[in-house]
Amino acid sequence: MGDLWLILSNIALPVCAGVTFFALARYSSHIAPMRFLVTGDKTYKGAAWGFAFFGAYLASRPLQILLGPHPMPSLITCIREFGMMALFAPAVFIAMMSLCFGSDRIPKKLIVGIFSLGFFLGLAYVVCETRAIHGSEVIFRIGSYSAYDGIWFDNPDPHSQALISIIYVLQFIDPVFILLLSGVILFRHARHYPSEKQLVYDNMPRKLYILSAAVFSFPFAMLVAGALIIFFHIRFQWWLYYLGALISGFLEAVSLSLPLRKDVQVSEHAV
Repeated sequence: MGDLWLILSNIALPVCAGVTFFALARYSSHIAPMRFLVTGDKTYKGAAWGFAFFGAYLASRPLQILLGPHPMPSLITCIREFGMMALFAPAVFIAMMSLCFGSDRIPKKLIVGIFSLGFFLGLAYVVCETRAIHGSEVIFRIGSYSAYDGIWFDNPDPHSQALISIIYVLQFIDPVFILLLSGVILFRHARHYPSEKQLVYDNMPRKLYILSAAVFSFPFAMLVAGALIIFFHIRFQWWLYYLGALISGFLEAVSLSLPLRKDVQVSEHAV
């Protein structure tokens, strides 16, 4: 039963979450022409690319653990986390700013700054992980085939443990804090949605509230997993990441499927 739960949490749940976001990417591309007058064509096209990348990030967890022992788990982890920190989280922040304030009002310096910060933090993550993780361990078996992950918690080297602590700080900044800030911006925009726009698009505040909850779900799950490690010494709860992502995907789907006006029936779902 222990191996069955590990198989479900490390393979089935990440793949399910990844497929959800691949489906959202396709749906976003489909409805983009119907929403560009309100949000701009770039918003939904950007969302489609963002969903596709996040889907790849989630669904690649099995590759991290099934391609063999060290250095493969560390190599795949570095690729996944660098992409998350350098590309996805900054892109979500810019997309939410664009959705709330308009792409023409986003300073280029802000775009360059947030992506530069993400690149720097992602690079720092890669350097810290490659110096901290020097081996792998079997986390479960599928028949005679072993799944491996890097040795994060049982490494006796104090230098490696210090580097892992730095990794936690880096991840708290990016993606956790950046995504939480994106959710706060969305939530505040929903609360203060312009009354003149609400007369026309009266369902937008509701869409934005649900979207903000979706943005909050993944970083909140990361915070919970981190708190379990730091305060309760409960390890290997990575499945919380993918559960949070799956919840986020369902909330994103609900938000995207809602029409801009309450009195509009389903029209954009037709292929």
